Amino acid sequence: MLKLIIFFAVVSFIFCGKLSEEFDEERAGMCGKALTPEKPSKNPADDKAPWTVGVNFGDYFSSGILVSPRHVLAPGLYAVNQPSPKIWKWIDDVKVDMSECNDNQMKIPKKTLKGFSVVLSLCQDPEQCGTRIKRLVVEGYYLGNCVNSEVPFGMILLEISSNVPQDEPFFTPVCIPAEEKPVFIGDTVHFDSFKTVKDGQSEEIHIISDSANIEKCGASVGRFVQSVCGKRSVCNKARNGALVKKIENRDTVIAIIWQRDDTCKTEHYVSVGFFKDKLCDLAGICKATYTAEESSASSIQFVFFGFFIILGSFAIL
Repeated sequence: MLKLIIFFAVVSFIFCGKLSEEFDEERAGMCGKALTPEKPSKNPADDKAPWTVGVNFGDYFSSGILVSPRHVLAPGLYAVNQPSPKIWKWIDDVKVDMSECNDNQMKIPKKTLKGFSVVLSLCQDPEQCGTRIKRLVVEGYYLGNCVNSEVPFGMILLEISSNVPQDEPFFTPVCIPAEEKPVFIGDTVHFDSFKTVKDGQSEEIHIISDSANIEKCGASVGRFVQSVCGKRSVCNKARNGALVKKIENRDTVIAIIWQRDDTCKTEHYVSVGFFKDKLCDLAGICKATYTAEESSASSIQFVFFGFFIILGSFAIL
């Protein structure tokens, strides 16, 4: 375990930012695999949705979803909002310079990102996923529309300060879709998030993974090309969340919620598939899934690659 953590610490220190092609292949080989432990968790959703993470931003704490060992997707409203017509502001109340929003993407200012952190260990068994392991956020992008007369309808891509251990099951990233539109109206998916439950004077975090259906977007919310609409089967006070669908036996994130509806009517989501090329360009998250044979071969290459990196780092020391 210690050797594994040292290995990924060295690799993440040297290769921050975009994933290399080899690292992306490694990610694609193990993404979207729910857990099958010998001793199931007391909260079944912990095993079903190990990619669910928490995002701290300002005084708020809500859900995000791990899409690589160092990247998280979360609702765009965590970072940017429209407090008045034609005015966008970052979460720290700084006015957005709309000239920096082009081609459906905009870099989040470093000053704004200082108020963000990602909580990785949300499961209820500390022996499995640790106790509130956190990472700072070092880079971030808003992905969405760039018209200030409209609401900032999008999601955010966050890069955390160091990789999570890739072979630790409770830090499993979800897969990304290979197609721009991987779902159709009527498809059954699941809604992954977490909620807080009071336990005496304190609150417990419970990961949730509930069934949901893809629905037709109404005229009032379906005007964006990146729109996806869905309705959850269970109405609870989830801290936002994502729609996930099993594709080729891998759990794949379909959409990130834009704004939660407390009455659990049809909710509006941002399509991940629509921005799949952005995820590739900005984060190196390019391959949807990887076969077992391909993954095995690339794992051997990746281990040898990491071995020489470590040897080189000791030689420098």
